[in-house]
Amino acid sequence: MIQILEEPIGVTYKQLISLAFNICDEFILVKRDQIILNENGKTFIDELKPYIKEIRKQEEWPGTRLFGHYADVYYFDCKEELEEILLTKVDRLYEWMQPELLEDLCFYKNGEEWLVTIAHENEGFIKTTERQEILKIREIEGIMIY
Repeated sequence: MIQILEEPIGVTYKQLISLAFNICDEFILVKRDQIILNENGKTFIDELKPYIKEIRKQEEWPGTRLFGHYADVYYFDCKEELEEILLTKVDRLYEWMQPELLEDLCFYKNGEEWLVTIAHENEGFIKTTERQEILKIREIEGIMIY
């Protein structure tokens, strides 16, 4: 597992998200029931509606487990249009938080976690042992990993 030591911001964020779209086939965003979305958050969901593959009520997703309540986990295929939205909507990896947006952006490769974020804790990691992927991650400008 590769720990992200410093939040990817700006070019670093954009390169990481582009790499995730090249490697992965699916990603999720989460809407917690206990946090009400503001108008920006509601508009963002409307923008995503044509691309939503599935919405599941879950008490758990990568890096997070709720007790006694559930969240809506939105599933998306990695498509070019969605990559553009993720690249332009925010400038930082841990900016994916309610009430402005959905939370905890996570990418999956072949059904397995690849990039996991816990935005409100400023935490992220990448699960890979593939040499080529590790080399590509290290090529990202300004990425601080361990």
